Formats: sequence, C-alpha cells, structure tokens
Amino acid sequence: MDLVDRLASTGFLGREFLTWLWYRSDLQEGLFALGDAAPIELFLTDRIALAAAGQGAEKVSVKAEDPGLTPEARVALRQGKKVEKACIRIVRGQREWVANVAGDSLAVAGAKIPVLLTREEDEKLRERLALIDELDGMLSGLFRLFLDVRVGPGWQAERAAMQAWLEADRPA
Repeated sequence: MDLVDRLASTGFLGREFLTWLWYRSDLQEGLFALGDAAPIELFLTDRIALAAAGQGAEKVSVKAEDPGLTPEARVALRQGKKVEKACIRIVRGQREWVANVAGDSLAVAGAKIPVLLTREEDEKLRERLALIDELDGMLSGLFRLFLDVRVGPGWQAERAAMQAWLEADRPA
C-alpha cells in the first residue's frame, strides 16, 4: 500500500480526532495535560466545518465566536457528521496560538503564534521557529492522547460518553 492509499484509508482518524477534541475540550473546560509540560487550554474558535463521510456529502460550516455551542454545529454532529476543519485556540501559560486544522490530513494552516519577545532579527527567526515547533508538539501530544484512547480498550465507553454529551443538550 503506497502512501496515498494509506492516507486515504486513515483520513477518518483526523476527523474523529477533531470531533474528540471538541468533546473533550467541552467536557474538561478546555484543559489537557500533555506529559510533563505545563497543561494547555484548547477551544474551538471562529469557525468549524462538519461533513459526512464520502464524496459529495453535505457540509455544514459555522462561523461564530464559539462555533461548538451553535445549534447548527450540534445538529450536524447529531446527524453523524464529523469535524472536517476547525479553527482552534491553544493557550499555554501566557502564550496563545490559533490555527486552522484540516481533519483529513491534520494539516495546519494560518497559524498565529504568540507575540515575539526577541528584538534581534536573527533571534526572531529562532523564536518564531521554536513557537511553531511548540505548536506542532502540542498538536502531536493531543493526537497521541486521542490515539491512546482510540486504540485502547476504553474506546467504546468513550464513544458512548460522546453520544451522551451530544444528546445532553438536545431540546425536549
């Protein structure tokens, strides 16, 4: 199996990952512990796109300050759609990153890094690269957390908890 086939056959994992991040960030008030490093806060912000699996499937895009709280996003999730793209905000200490993440490839686009503290031009590049590397490390750590749950024995219980979370705010 070549790389393109492997990417196509595992693309659903990225959509599940972003959907799981939405669930966990809501459940845990955005807090995630990533190993020995300082904990992070993660929130969906600005926009989210949800789609069903398959070509030509209906898509729902929501642009709002907190798109995960909108009825449109919740209804799409209840219809079985998964997060196709999300804008996420990550806060660690006093620093904040914002990035768009694509579910199929986990590609990061439009990343905004924290304000640079360095004044020297050559140091600015090093600091910028270090901040991008830190963002990559946080996203990789979050994906590892997800995979530990996804391939572990607790995945069925996690899916049931996600379904209960989704149903909890359904209007009567």
